[in-house]
Amino acid sequence: MRLAGSRQVVGDAIDTFRTLGKRTVLALLGIVIGSASIVAILNIGFNAGQEATRIFHDMGVDTLVASLNNDRGVDDSLLSTEVEKIRSLNLPGLVISPVAQVSVKLTFNHHPVDARAVGVEPAVTSILKLPIRRGRFLHALDTAENVVVLGHAVATSLVDRGIAVEPGEWVRINTYLFRVAGVLQPAEASMISPVLTDHSVFMPFAALARVAQSSNVSTVLARVLPPLDSSEGASRVFEGLSHAFKTRRVEMTVPQQMIDAMARQNKTFEYLLLALGVITLVGAGVAVMNVMYMNVCERRNEIGLRMAIGARGQDIRNLFLIEALALSAMGALSGACVGIVLAWLYAVISQWTFELSMVSIPLGVGSTLLVGVFSGLKPALAASRLTPVEALRVY
Repeated sequence: MRLAGSRQVVGDAIDTFRTLGKRTVLALLGIVIGSASIVAILNIGFNAGQEATRIFHDMGVDTLVASLNNDRGVDDSLLSTEVEKIRSLNLPGLVISPVAQVSVKLTFNHHPVDARAVGVEPAVTSILKLPIRRGRFLHALDTAENVVVLGHAVATSLVDRGIAVEPGEWVRINTYLFRVAGVLQPAEASMISPVLTDHSVFMPFAALARVAQSSNVSTVLARVLPPLDSSEGASRVFEGLSHAFKTRRVEMTVPQQMIDAMARQNKTFEYLLLALGVITLVGAGVAVMNVMYMNVCERRNEIGLRMAIGARGQDIRNLFLIEALALSAMGALSGACVGIVLAWLYAVISQWTFELSMVSIPLGVGSTLLVGVFSGLKPALAASRLTPVEALRVY
């Protein structure tokens, strides 16, 4: 008599697991660990890349940062001269703004606060994110005026002392009085921005030159306008600044290139960790093979009886293959759930926004099933090649 069909085969496979006991649990645990490792690693790697990209996108992948270093010699140029050089650059497809910074002492109602005075152009608002909480930012009419925009931390430090600074009030920076034009909202720190927005006070270059006569342009910020790409924009900025500042060394920071490099680095680590997950999965496959071989040995009489009443070799093979597949499927699905939870916990601990990688589940579950079927194939073939006489022989 032949086996009653695929439904009976599946039922027999499930019944077998109940009799195998601890061996099945151990093999299942290995499969769960292997599947969970692959799913967790793929999701952690995916979210790490997404988080790195998100950090740079906050400033803008079309933003360029050029640093002007003095290690080629001493540059005694006046700040106003340097600013005019940068303003005169012909850089189509780019919005640029020089940046100069000095440490200053800001005083309001006899309460001093340490801050960074940052000289910028009004165009800097189209490059950096500088949201205004109260008042306004600098504009073209402020070029020669003593006006200042306070960063959030600077304004908050005064509020903590019981005094609030409002637009229109006057503050003293070093020995000069400045009218407050506005106060900024809190800003997240950027990995590539040279300006600590919250701890800075923004002013026109003419005002900065009065506050600190020895200041120089240290950085040039630029934003690339479509259809110009970041690489071409970086080349134009580099060539223009190198020509204008022959005694200064120009260093470019291009967020898009950093994102690409970080993505490649993340892929490398992801492949490494994935290889470790595959090794774990192979170990689980060996455990499945061992369980199935032991299963075949313990069920020789059953195999002989099935063959004696009409079961074919392919029926016996299918029975053991389905058992291996069912064991792998349970472990794969359980491991996928565990892997997703582990990746989510890692994202929460790292304060990332969790996103599920669409390839993690098919790859994790699929590879686990493949290993399970491959591991169960040889024991299944060995069982199918037994003859009723061999299977029923008593050793």
